[in-house]
Parts: sequence; structure tokens; C-alpha cells
Amino acid sequence: MRVLLAVYDADNYIHSFPQGLAYVAAVLRREGHEVEVYSQDQHHYPDSHLTKFLDKNKFDVIGVSIIAGYYQYRKLLSISEAINKSRHRPFYIIGGHGPAPEPEFFLEKTGADVVVIGEGEITAVRLLKALESRKPFDKIKGIAYRKGDKVVINERQPLVSDIDTLPFPAYDLFPMEYYRLMRMPHVTNSDFVMPLLSGRGCTFRCTFCYRMDKGFRPRSNESIIEEI
Repeated sequence: MRVLLAVYDADNYIHSFPQGLAYVAAVLRREGHEVEVYSQDQHHYPDSHLTKFLDKNKFDVIGVSIIAGYYQYRKLLSISEAINKSRHRPFYIIGGHGPAPEPEFFLEKTGADVVVIGEGEITAVRLLKALESRKPFDKIKGIAYRKGDKVVINERQPLVSDIDTLPFPAYDLFPMEYYRLMRMPHVTNSDFVMPLLSGRGCTFRCTFCYRMDKGFRPRSNESIIEEI
């Protein structure tokens, strides 16, 4: 399938690399899907540009990942409007820790077809397989979706227990020069700074944190060094 992953305009002097989308892009490409990235963040395109882009380029699926915050929510609404206006509107998936806790709300407000809840790599692969084969979504873990007038929330997808099984992020699909983080706070003596995943989760249980899962899953030193 032809997949477009859209990076919203963060309107921030800190250029944060969308690591989650890069991992999803990598696993989808490994499964044989054609993946492209639309970077509104780099080019600061107006939302109408996305509508025109989708009108000119047909995609089967579009995915947007969003964090929790008022600006991000407003941005998601405007991007969703642009997607829904397209003459060739793709199947629309949203994910990230913004919509995950309240999937019913975000499905209603955005008009998206599916909300991915939790880590997206395994779920995205299984969701696209179901779309390709036109199978129902009832057995796909980690999603919420509309079924008629109802919202169905499936059981959670177990976490990726071995981070080393994931392919490296699809760096080549993203404008890496833009994400070198020269403007990252307190980084003044390096011309290339990038985030690198060393593990997922946390050993603490802070009640104010958005994190939904317990425990820490480290990545092997060998895998980290290989990626570097």
C-alpha cells in the first residue's frame, strides 16, 4: 500500500525529530509498503497545501502522530480538516500519546478512521494487512475505530518486549539536516545532535506523567552502537 506519514508544523525553534513516526515508517517499509513523509514542520506549508498534495498524489493511507497539548490539538484539527477535504482522501490513522487516552473524543473531532493506542509498530502492520485483505478490525489489538454510530475500542497490543527486533528508524525519509537540533537548549559545541533510542518505558510511577505502561525495556548496547 502507498502510505503518507504527515509531520505537523510544530512552530518551534527546537526541531524535534519525530522518532515514533520514523520507527513506524521503518516497519511498514520492511513489510513492503511504499512510505513517504510529508514534512509540514520543515517547510511550514499552510494546511491547504496538504489538501492539494493529496489531490495530486493518491495514497491508500495517511498517518499523523500527535503529542498532548492545546497547540497540538488545534493543529491536529486543522490538519484533519485539510485531509478530509481531499478529493482522494486516504484512510486516516492518528496515533501518539495525545489521542490515545481519549480515542472516542479524537475520532469524533478529527473524522479519523482509526486511533492507534500505545506503541504503533505492530499495530500499524496488522492494520494495513487488514485493509489490504478487506478484513474486519475486531481482532486488531491496540486500535479504536468507528463502526456505524459506535466507537469500538479493542484490547491493548502488548508492548514490544525486545526493542532490538525493530528496524532502525527510516532516517532517509526525513529531512535530517532540519533535525540536527542546532537549536536544542544547552547544545552549543556540536554541529550534529540527534536523539537515539536506548530503551522504552521508565522505572518511576509519577502520577502526572502521560506514560501509560509500566516498566523499562532497554535496548542492547550492540544495537545502539550499530545504529550510531
